[in-house]
Amino acid sequence: MRQLINALLKYKNTLLYMGLLIISLIFLNHRSFYHQSIFSNAALIISSNLNLTGKNISNYLDLSEINEKLLAENIKLKALELIHFNEQSPKNSAIDTFGFEVFGARIVKNSYNRARNYLIIDQGHEEGIDVEMGVISSDGVIGIINQVTADFSSVISILHRDLKINASFKKNGAYGSLSWQGDHPKRMKLDDVSTLNSVMVGDTIVTGGMSDYFPHGIPIGKVLSFEKPELEGYYDIEIELLSNLTQKEFVYVLKNKKKDQLNQLKNESR
Repeated sequence: MRQLINALLKYKNTLLYMGLLIISLIFLNHRSFYHQSIFSNAALIISSNLNLTGKNISNYLDLSEINEKLLAENIKLKALELIHFNEQSPKNSAIDTFGFEVFGARIVKNSYNRARNYLIIDQGHEEGIDVEMGVISSDGVIGIINQVTADFSSVISILHRDLKINASFKKNGAYGSLSWQGDHPKRMKLDDVSTLNSVMVGDTIVTGGMSDYFPHGIPIGKVLSFEKPELEGYYDIEIELLSNLTQKEFVYVLKNKKKDQLNQLKNESR
């Protein structure tokens, strides 16, 4: 109490001045239209700035939620894109026959400078992810899930020496086996394409639809160069990927909803 009294006595002149100033401003605000207008404008400016600052802070804190909503919208758009991906594809293609559910995920680790590369995404069993699901991005194929925990999944990248993907030519359906040779992160090799088929530089390569991982028609890349050996019946084709795997943050996981039926038929056919 003594400290409070001492402080009041020490600053009594300042406090008296502030009190008289406030009383004067109140009188001016009530008795002068001019001063009342100035005070109102000042109060509006201060209030507006405070509200704007609060709004900016609120928007910053809501960025995470906004990003999640945007990702959810992208997932919906990607699902629609998969359903209607290739309007020129035949009616019995995998895109029309198979139903795929689409999950969104973020890449938390990505390698692309090794002979056998992997990715890790932030979705796992808890979100419905399982092994042997295909993974794509907004512009091409990424890989196949090979390990899953409760909250994370490991993906075999298409930049993996041991992974082969069924691929085909968009223009005529000629198919082959796509693999990475371990050199350039945007170059792959397409094998087993018969020389009976027409091939040109710039031809679009898409998923072939002959696996459980991807529907038919998802773009992979374009023919960069090719050779036609004289004594062999298959081309040597180099493909340039559309997707740049060194600059990826978000991916989409594809769940084949009819995979069990396909596996049952495969087992019964053995």
